[in-house]
Amino acid sequence: MKPTSSSARMEPCIPLLLALLFAGGTHATAPKTVSVIPHDAHPGYSIKKFDNAANLKLLESDFSQFFTMLQDGSIMTVSDVSPLVNHPVDLVVLENQGNASTTHLLKLYVLDRRNMLMFKTDGMEEMLGRLSENLPAGTRVTGIPLLQAVSDRSDLPITYSIIAGNVNNAFELQDSSTGISMQNVTVKDGTSGVYIVTTEVLDREDVSRYVLTIQASDPSGINRAVTNVVVTIEDENDNSPVFTQKVYRFVVGDDSVEGDNVTMTWKRFTSIGKVEATDADGDKIAYKLATPTNYLVIVPQTGDLLLTQEPAEETELELIVEAHDIRTPSRISPRPAQVIFHFKPQECSKVDLDDLQHLEEVQLHRVKRRVTRAVRPTKRIEFTETDGETEGRVVFQLEKETDRETFKIRDENPWVTVDPNGSVRVKKKWDYEELGPEKTIDFWVTITNAEKGGE
Repeated sequence: MKPTSSSARMEPCIPLLLALLFAGGTHATAPKTVSVIPHDAHPGYSIKKFDNAANLKLLESDFSQFFTMLQDGSIMTVSDVSPLVNHPVDLVVLENQGNASTTHLLKLYVLDRRNMLMFKTDGMEEMLGRLSENLPAGTRVTGIPLLQAVSDRSDLPITYSIIAGNVNNAFELQDSSTGISMQNVTVKDGTSGVYIVTTEVLDREDVSRYVLTIQASDPSGINRAVTNVVVTIEDENDNSPVFTQKVYRFVVGDDSVEGDNVTMTWKRFTSIGKVEATDADGDKIAYKLATPTNYLVIVPQTGDLLLTQEPAEETELELIVEAHDIRTPSRISPRPAQVIFHFKPQECSKVDLDDLQHLEEVQLHRVKRRVTRAVRPTKRIEFTETDGETEGRVVFQLEKETDRETFKIRDENPWVTVDPNGSVRVKKKWDYEELGPEKTIDFWVTITNAEKGGE
């Protein structure tokens, strides 16, 4: 019987989609898959592509005139398929395998486009939602409007489901009319839809991004529509820095001790080692010596401990280091790190006593080192970007302890320069974006006291 476009003699039925059902041979049936094709699909609309195209042939049937098989194994439409709406269509593909052959049955359904379920997106090209971590279960994802799948058949109930991307079942759907939340929600009112809500407290450090696939289907399970929703979990500063060790031990000058944290040769501002902390939020970390000392300073951005002067005799110090993340508000490490610093000066017995000239040079060298011990406290001053707009402008003044002191910047700095009188000037216009993640300008200043003959 030839297909007809009239439906006067047909019983009322649920509109059907295009579905593909594959059966290999006479005893095997492949899992059923469903794809959607509208009744007004243009000729050349691709339906299915088979492998082993050279061995395949589309057999003639009452409906084969609407379709063709290409040399690459693709089956597509060749004419208007609107006469096939609500008519089940069977196509048979024959596969030759030498002395044997296998038939593949394609069961097709064509749906009137007006009856196809489609998600309303309110003009949004992408469905992008966001949610802060640590919010209670039942929190609605923000940025996502009411999800509704609509068609001209508004009298049909629609079942909504999350079919992919729901890691650990972190989300479920909430019926907008009843407020009930479930993994699968059936909405009977055509004006209602679903929201996406959480089922548990979410942690960005576990999963920071979800790509959810939401499906809507009619009672037959054939008329279906899907949409993807991306949910980004926003970070909250809920983790404090944690030191990788509780105790750090650094040894300087003692060759009887072995290890990675032993320094045998040094000069002023030598790094004798570093402390390290990690932050589960991924924040930058700054370090601070909570115990004042004249022998060591810490680089806030790296945790390196620098030797500023050597003690006159064997010394062992116990210091405390704190860490905090660079966030607002900031979190401080709940347990500071303990630093044990052991210094053993070089012994004169190790100097060749027969070489008096060498001994004298060593003694002079040690005297010189001892007059360069004083290290003044680190200054930290806050500025705005506009403070550094004018090159040559004095932004602050270093304080002199005596009139004979002169100042000099120790290392070249791209942003500031220091005059001998202690004036700190803008060298290059400050650019906030180029200052790095810490947004600081760090530099050392050498102070020379002409009266005392040292630095």
